[in-house]
Amino acid sequence: MRKMLPWHKGGREGSLKRPVAPVAEYLQRVDILKGLSMEELEMLFHGVMIRETTPGTVFFTPEDLSERLFILKEGQVEVYRLTLDGRRLVTRRIGPGRVFGEMGLLGQTMEGCFAEAIEPSLVCSASREDILRLIRERPEVALRLLETVTNHLRTVEERLQQVVFSPVKVRLATFLLANADPPTGVLAGYTHADIGDAIGALRQTVTETLNQMQGQGLVEIAHKHIRVKEPQRLKALAEER
Repeated sequence: MRKMLPWHKGGREGSLKRPVAPVAEYLQRVDILKGLSMEELEMLFHGVMIRETTPGTVFFTPEDLSERLFILKEGQVEVYRLTLDGRRLVTRRIGPGRVFGEMGLLGQTMEGCFAEAIEPSLVCSASREDILRLIRERPEVALRLLETVTNHLRTVEERLQQVVFSPVKVRLATFLLANADPPTGVLAGYTHADIGDAIGALRQTVTETLNQMQGQGLVEIAHKHIRVKEPQRLKALAEER
């Protein structure tokens, strides 16, 4: 089990102690902030700091009531819930240049969720006041934020439909196609338990289904490494209902 380090305690937990790029330079590469000048970003996010975190740093828990938006520059963050028997159900995996957090004014919520770094990460955060000022001064950013939230809600809805109506093999095929590296067809860094958390299935069921797929020549399996060999056949499987 990963050691959980709370973000809100401040301190220097997880600090990797190496220089980071200026905040404005970093923010300029975030999808929702593209188009803003360095000067505008420096003015709008004056005082916002980038922090370096280690795996296990928790940015948000179900008990956290503060409104804060996080922007991820480097690394990976998982958003998940805990089931009654203590299993993790991953609802999202956040990559670089994406936003996450609790911000009711944007319809962005993490109610009942944890957000945890699973790799060394570079993150900065903005308060409700920071975002309100940004929206007042640059309305086009608000539109991009809303588009981000809408796309997230659509993804969650599609995933819930899959969990409810699709068998594990369909969910697994969909996951492999969505997350494998397009040029190579390789999915790396996921354990069978990680995949089970992501698609709402038991680890044993994921292992059995992957073995069946390998026997059918659809995939090739190694330790934390799955290569999609027949993407068209896998796509046909993902479209089954």
